[in-house]
Amino acid sequence: MKLRVVRVSFFAIVLLSLALVVSIAGIVLTYTRLTAEMPVAQVRFEQVGPEEFNAYLRLPGEDIPRKYTIYGDQWRMDAQFVKLKPWANIIGMDARYRLDRFEGRYADIDRQNNGPHRAYDLATKYSGSVGAWLLPWNFLMDAQYGSSTYTDISTQNSFIVYRSQFGLLVREQPADASQSNAGGIGNLFHWLMGEDAPQ
Repeated sequence: MKLRVVRVSFFAIVLLSLALVVSIAGIVLTYTRLTAEMPVAQVRFEQVGPEEFNAYLRLPGEDIPRKYTIYGDQWRMDAQFVKLKPWANIIGMDARYRLDRFEGRYADIDRQNNGPHRAYDLATKYSGSVGAWLLPWNFLMDAQYGSSTYTDISTQNSFIVYRSQFGLLVREQPADASQSNAGGIGNLFHWLMGEDAPQ
């Protein structure tokens, strides 16, 4: 009788341990999938005049950075964005996006209204909306909206724009870090873009 109780207790402990491991793995997977990010652009700046900059923008699959002239003391990138339902993220699907616009902006609203301004279309080779692409799979869609990220311009740093599951975000890093072979995030950007890391 005692041996049977020991066996049942041992079996229950094993089952509870397995359930705990599965639960923890599920929590980690859920967190990882819902917070997944992917770099979608890299940009650096060179000042050529008062509130005038050359912006060098690299997009996935492009070897040569695009060069744009922008005005202001900040920069902004816009995208069409489709957020998927959380369960779709958890099973491995990611939000869909299309970069639409890149431009300069001014922190001061009067300068924004009266200063020189230029915006650039990043989606000229695409047509239709991102949501239209997913119409056959609209049961996956949670929301469709425009996502935008902006920050101050710095010539000392480069910027990496990421696609999260909820929209665009930007992170700043020292410009030399993206050129360094030891720069982890720079190498990660190159690796995710399917490129060799700079030598």
